[in-house]
Amino acid sequence: MKIDKMNKKILNILQRNGRMTYKEVAKKIDRAQSTVRDRIGIMEEDGVIKGYTVVINKKKAGLDCYAIIQCKVDPAGLDEVTRRLQRVENVLQVYHTSGDRNLTFMMATCDYDEMKRILSDKVAPLGIKDIETKIVMDSVREMAFTDIM
Repeated sequence: MKIDKMNKKILNILQRNGRMTYKEVAKKIDRAQSTVRDRIGIMEEDGVIKGYTVVINKKKAGLDCYAIIQCKVDPAGLDEVTRRLQRVENVLQVYHTSGDRNLTFMMATCDYDEMKRILSDKVAPLGIKDIETKIVMDSVREMAFTDIM
């Protein structure tokens, strides 16, 4: 599927507010509601739009400790570890990455003690090694994917 200018506009709008109706999106891009509905349907069917989610203000939700965690996993077990890691509480995002540390994930917890507990009790037993935890001090800019398209 080709992501043309109109699809980019629709994606950008939905990333900012996934609860907008077809009518509201159509008004923003000056197109017919049926056009927007059809394009969104095609992007959902083709897997361009994988789902809709809620973006949480972590601080206001009491998640004051946010971290980027890079670690090493045996490549033969990477897929299984990834599946299990996705079920660990407070893990928000999981990525396969290049380099020595081939797995990166983000966690948010109420405080550093909870972060340490989850990492030692739930994450380390998965076969994850060489864990490097980087605490996010401040979120300066979080950008929607379509902002760079």
